[in-house]
Amino acid sequence: MRKPKLIGSLKYRKLRYTKNHPLRIPRVSLLLEFLEALDLISAEEKVEGRPATDDELTLFHTQDYIETLKEADRCMCVPKGAREKYNIGSYENPVSPAMFRGSVLATGSSIQAVDLYLEGFSAFNPAGGMHHAYPNRANGFCFINDPAIALKYLLKKGFKRILYVDIDAHHCDGVQDAFYEDDRVFVLSFHQSPEYAFPFKKGFLEERGSGRGKGYNLNVPMPKGVHDDEFLYLYEDILGEVADSFKPEVYILQLGTDPLEEDPLSKFRLSNLGFLEIFKRTRQILGEGIYLGGGGYHPLALARAWTLVWCEMSKRKAPKFLPQKAKEVLLSVEWEEYDDEERNYLYETLKDPWRGGPIRGEIKKLKEKVLSNLK
Repeated sequence: MRKPKLIGSLKYRKLRYTKNHPLRIPRVSLLLEFLEALDLISAEEKVEGRPATDDELTLFHTQDYIETLKEADRCMCVPKGAREKYNIGSYENPVSPAMFRGSVLATGSSIQAVDLYLEGFSAFNPAGGMHHAYPNRANGFCFINDPAIALKYLLKKGFKRILYVDIDAHHCDGVQDAFYEDDRVFVLSFHQSPEYAFPFKKGFLEERGSGRGKGYNLNVPMPKGVHDDEFLYLYEDILGEVADSFKPEVYILQLGTDPLEEDPLSKFRLSNLGFLEIFKRTRQILGEGIYLGGGGYHPLALARAWTLVWCEMSKRKAPKFLPQKAKEVLLSVEWEEYDDEERNYLYETLKDPWRGGPIRGEIKKLKEKVLSNLK
């Protein structure tokens, strides 16, 4: 059995987005503190993240874009023309310590996750999964596209059949475009339909790749209100078909937590038990992989969901109720709900009740369309 490794750093406490930005919340540092409070991680299982090198960054990004990010980081300002040319300094992608230093640390940690996997470990980088950035443009809160860089790194290592699976509520437009004409990387994304959700212009079922990459891109754009049973109804069979036809040598799984019902930036209804079941079934179908974080804008829901993933990786039994020390970690988070829902259960238990229900007709039709598209 592969020994698990969690790559993280408490440095993210200071590498934060601007006030009122959805990603201002604590994420990786909160997860580390929560796991410690629950006594669910040992010192030997933790790996301190390291920054990516320029050579690693330019596996995907242009040198001029990286230099502009560095300049913006040095002055904590928007360099002349950078907003128009690189989309740096907008409300969506503001200048902050997270912009370059945080992104570079997250990206180096994704490279570490790949290396640890190749060394025989099971590795999870919760800071990774920033899948919207383009080679020379910030996009969707993302400045550096660490999944694309990790995939390029695997190609450089000689892999020729790599599967990228993304369960974030928002489509992985930056990753899709990076490999749209490449038959060595199959990009499979399950997300909110761009008919109503970011990135709006990409993520449709008809986008199947082009040139050499024709047939190596598959989107599963879902309607609002998808619950545990519906997501798994789509996920298991579609992933199984892709695995059978593509036969990947290695895969990366992006584990954005924004499909959870509590998340303010999605319209899905998943429980963290449904989220965990997605993770379990991925490993049942594909075996061990490389795991990255992703979106997730409710810090408490995020910490609880990723804790369950870690318990599964490390073969630990997840506690039913939270001890006082763990409650205090969650209570210390400065956080206001976006709605009026009472969510005291977040401080009491680790596992949500299953959020299932009947499979809607539109979900059944979507599955038929996706599977027929694969033939």
